[in-house]
Amino acid sequence: MRTVILIFLDCLAEAEDGGSMARARVLLALFVVVLVVDLALSVYLAFRGAFPAAPPLGSPTAYRNIYLHIPMAWASLALFTVSFVSAILYLATGREVYDRLVRASAAVGLVYAAGTLVTGSAWAAESWVGQHIGFSWTWDPRETSVLLLFLAYLVYFIIRASIPDPDRAATLSNVYAVAAYAMVPVVFLAPSVAHASLHPSFEQAAAFMRRPSVAPLFAAKVLTVMATAFLAVALAASRGWKAGIVRYVVAGLAAAYIIAAVVLASPYFTASLGYVKAASLEDGGIVSLKVETLSGRMIDVEFRHPVPSPVKPPVVRAPGGVTRPSIVGHIVEVGPLREGRIIVVTHWSVALSLALTGVEALAALLIAERMARG
Repeated sequence: MRTVILIFLDCLAEAEDGGSMARARVLLALFVVVLVVDLALSVYLAFRGAFPAAPPLGSPTAYRNIYLHIPMAWASLALFTVSFVSAILYLATGREVYDRLVRASAAVGLVYAAGTLVTGSAWAAESWVGQHIGFSWTWDPRETSVLLLFLAYLVYFIIRASIPDPDRAATLSNVYAVAAYAMVPVVFLAPSVAHASLHPSFEQAAAFMRRPSVAPLFAAKVLTVMATAFLAVALAASRGWKAGIVRYVVAGLAAAYIIAAVVLASPYFTASLGYVKAASLEDGGIVSLKVETLSGRMIDVEFRHPVPSPVKPPVVRAPGGVTRPSIVGHIVEVGPLREGRIIVVTHWSVALSLALTGVEALAALLIAERMARG
């Protein structure tokens, strides 16, 4: 990460001279390497990442979105911060390098903000609203503030494109970029100011992310997403380069994200699924389940012998201090239950987040290449 930051700063210092293809090759190589690491991390966390044992709403596996959705959100806010600082520097110095950096960071930031909106809405459909209702948008303060942030920076490009004079366009759009940054603190403050927000507080999320089984992997995921985003910005702020074969390599990696996501979501297409509404335990094993299928049909399942819980520990303390079997709330395949097997399925929103992680990396590179030509 230190190398990425140093090269990024070097790009800022020398970009006014148009950049060099040699430096662009280094940035492109780093982009691919970081994306390969991110792919491995993302796939592992989507399939095997730890999740809260007893969340207040929805399937516990939906909380694997923590590893995918939160880094996207943080990356977008970090890039909008770069845009804000660069806009101030441009207005103070008039150096073109800062103007290019404003455009680059705002453009890539919009990519990550769009990913944040889509993945957050998908997760909200399960974990905020409740099972089977399917509303992905509730005008929650956090959702709404992120949407307004996205629109604010989209307007930046509309303003820039609507002014024919390049110098005047740069000045006015950078003044607007400084003002648009006011939406960033709104994103942070909205849930606490509007007390009706369902979005978890930072303290609630931090309590889970500090766990020894979570913290190192989450930190690594944040670093790879940040590095990918900042490398894309460094490339977009440079000039005189073409992605060449790297474009196809990154497209292949994006396809790998999508393929992994399809595999993760495949039970939704190949099996009958249901939510565990209640369970009975005996000698640490599960002896009966009450399952509500996705179509709303209730099924009672009795096992001849206690079945080991696929979720550990088998008993957890739910919100409110009540203990219950940890399998409750999970999505399971209905068919194998008749054979005495319990197969837990990861919520579909995690697969969507995994696919979008690869798509947004490819989109960031393509935008960077387009801006480098301008």
